[in-house]
Order: sequence, then C-alpha cells, then structure tokens
Amino acid sequence: MLRVLVADDEYLMREALTRMILKIDGFEVVHAVDTGTEAVRICEKEDIDIAFMDIMMPEMNGIEAGRRIKAMKKGVSIYILTAYNKLDYLQEALKMKAEEYLLKPVSQSKIEEILKQNIKRCDWSVKIEDRINDLLNFKSYREMYYGVPHFVEKLEDGGDYSAIVQNLIRNYPQSENGIRSLVKNQFVHKKEFEYFLLQSMDCIYRNKAMEKHPILLDTFNYLDNHLTENIGLKEITRDCNVSQGYLSRIFKVEFGVSVMEYIHMRKMMLAKWYFLANDVSLTDVAYRLGYNECSYFSKVFKKYEHVTVLEYKKSLNSDCR
Repeated sequence: MLRVLVADDEYLMREALTRMILKIDGFEVVHAVDTGTEAVRICEKEDIDIAFMDIMMPEMNGIEAGRRIKAMKKGVSIYILTAYNKLDYLQEALKMKAEEYLLKPVSQSKIEEILKQNIKRCDWSVKIEDRINDLLNFKSYREMYYGVPHFVEKLEDGGDYSAIVQNLIRNYPQSENGIRSLVKNQFVHKKEFEYFLLQSMDCIYRNKAMEKHPILLDTFNYLDNHLTENIGLKEITRDCNVSQGYLSRIFKVEFGVSVMEYIHMRKMMLAKWYFLANDVSLTDVAYRLGYNECSYFSKVFKKYEHVTVLEYKKSLNSDCR
C-alpha cells in the first residue's frame, strides 16, 4: 500500500480528497492535516509516498512545506492544490519540484490518473532496487567494465535513470560529489547513460581504493591529467614517487587488473564516447588518446571491446541515430 498525506486547511476538501483516494486500490490516507507545519512534522517521522498539499494554509504554506519535505525526502511525490490559477504559484511549485500543479476542484478521474502514475513509478523503483545489486556486486574492475553495458542494455528506453543515480549515491555517499559532477540534465539514449555509469563506477572504485591507500591520490591525479598521452607504468611511478611493484600489487588487489589494463580500459571508455558524441575518425581518436599508431589502437580496441572500431561505429548508427 502506498501511504498518502493530505494537507488542506478546508475540512470539506480534506474529506473529499480522502474519499476519492480510498476508492482506488493500493493506497491509504495515513494522515489528513490542516497546516503545512504538521505535514512537515509527519514526513520527518514517517515514510510518506505521496502528498497532496494546498497552497494557502496557516503557519506554513504548501509551497514551503513541500520544499522542506523534498529537502528531507526526495522520493516523496508532491502535488500542489490551489483555487488560484496564478503564474507565480506555478513557478514556485516547479522550483520545489512538485510533480504537478492542480486547480481545485479536482475530479475523481484526475486523482485516479495521478495515483496510477505513482503505481508505475513504484514498480519501476522496485525493479531498479532489484537490479542495482548487479552494480554493487562486481568482483573486479574488469567485471564492472563489461557488466555495466549489459546492465544498461536491459533498461527500458527513456527509463528513469535518475533513480539509478540516486541509488548509487545512497550506496556510495563518499562518491556523491564525483557522481553528481558527471550527471547530465538529460540522457538522450542508452549509450550516453552507459558512459556516465562507467565513469561513475570508476569514481567509486577509485574512492574505495584511496580510502585504503592514500598514496593512490597522486596516481589518479596523474592519470586524470595525462590519460590522453602515451603513458605507462614507468611514467606513473616516476612522477608519483611509488615503486612499480607496490603500485601493481595495489591495483591487483583493489581492481583485479594490472595498471596498464586499467589505463587501456579508461582510454576505451573515452574512445567510445568520442565515437558517440563527435562521430570522429579512428585516426583522430587514436591520436587524441596518445596511441601513436592507428593499428595499435585498433588492436587494443578489439581486445577490450571484442568488436572492431568499424563494427562499433555501425552499432551506434543502428542503436542511437
């Protein structure tokens, strides 16, 4: 059962809305209150799935109450109710990320439509909760590198990718800033989300490794600054003042791959992004990533992607264009 909160200072409106909601299976009105302050207090203490909030209430209006509830619990679906069709109210409702702005009186059919949308959203969230475990249980960086594309392929087109982002942040709060810095306002298609997810998982792996081995901070800073150059283990250890043997052992333990395998995988992520976002040539991408010979870049790409560059670009044309 989804838990619903109704907040309106008019008794008859609270009663009417409550009756309409209770006619629909799968929902229960757990509270019907007359102030925004009381609505916020309840949401602090209890789990609420959906809130219907009148704008004009004593003590605290519905916009401010909704803003505070969203700040505490982003997953609550908030619907703003008002008898006033004013642009500034609508703008404020949009700012606080209300799901919808509803003019009174609200019909039974409209309430039913809204609640059914929330059932679908809830079903999607459950699916995501089940699937997100796939992302949390990779045994190595290599498994993650191949697992993420498979995970994304199973997602519905145009799905709520934000739910996956929030799940990652909830499970890896130490990587929140890094993940949020990678998020786009909108992912046009799956391949864009795949690239974001690979980058986010890389951020998570790195942060977990640096918590255990602070010496890796210099290593990853160096890699970020020189990834598009022709670098190897020798250059990294020289500039980061760490022995090759020690760094190699850390990578094997924390990532399950060698340093050079990690570098090639990072470069292949970028290569796929260049092909997707800019539709550039093989030669251009090879030199952008520090490969002095196109033939060597092609060989590395085939090794890690299990397809040729040409085959990969053709797949983009069929899947994304």
